[in-house]
Amino acid sequence: MTQEKKARTAQERGPKPPRRSPRKRTPADLGSLLYGGFQLDASDRHLANYHRLSPDSLEDDSYFRVTRALVVAARRWRKVANDRIKPLDHSMVQWETLYLVAYSGEDLTQSELARAVGVEGPTMVRILHLLAEDGLLERHQSRDDLRVTINRITDSGRRVISDIMAITNQLRSEMLENIPADDLAVAQRVMTQLVRNLEAAQGKPTRAGSKPKDQRTTRPAKNHEGE
Repeated sequence: MTQEKKARTAQERGPKPPRRSPRKRTPADLGSLLYGGFQLDASDRHLANYHRLSPDSLEDDSYFRVTRALVVAARRWRKVANDRIKPLDHSMVQWETLYLVAYSGEDLTQSELARAVGVEGPTMVRILHLLAEDGLLERHQSRDDLRVTINRITDSGRRVISDIMAITNQLRSEMLENIPADDLAVAQRVMTQLVRNLEAAQGKPTRAGSKPKDQRTTRPAKNHEGE
């Protein structure tokens, strides 16, 4: 492009808009940037902004709030639990692998373990290799199928499971001790049903444009705080 053409194009486009300086973060902002998600009040503000910019969005946010809280809680649980057991030089995914090998009552293959723990196959291969190197697992080929590797827990592996369980049980107490037992029972029933619903949903095709039942598709104007 010639200089003359560049100048003409720039003139047609007009002057560039002034560049916005990024908003300076306050200590309160930084405090909301916890691992795994913002604080709940910040999440409410994000949702209000979403509705403001998406006028056709659903009014009923109850389903969204439940799943959002669930995701953030799971991320933060994993983060805090990993921090607590870090002095043992292990991670929660390693603990879960050991736990399944020791107490599932089945000879789980590495592909089955990968699906159960929620990691990719190559990641599970590395996990099993490290656990075997540490003497926590024994690995040998199946007599029935030489392509299959059988994993067995060792006494050292059982001790590590117990050590990590003691640490995470203490964390569970810290998280749940101020919640009434009746509320915990309700939460457990709800979570159990949610897991069943997710199991039923896996593999179902997505219906484009489908709307949840009994939820309106129009939303009256609201004055949300934090907008």
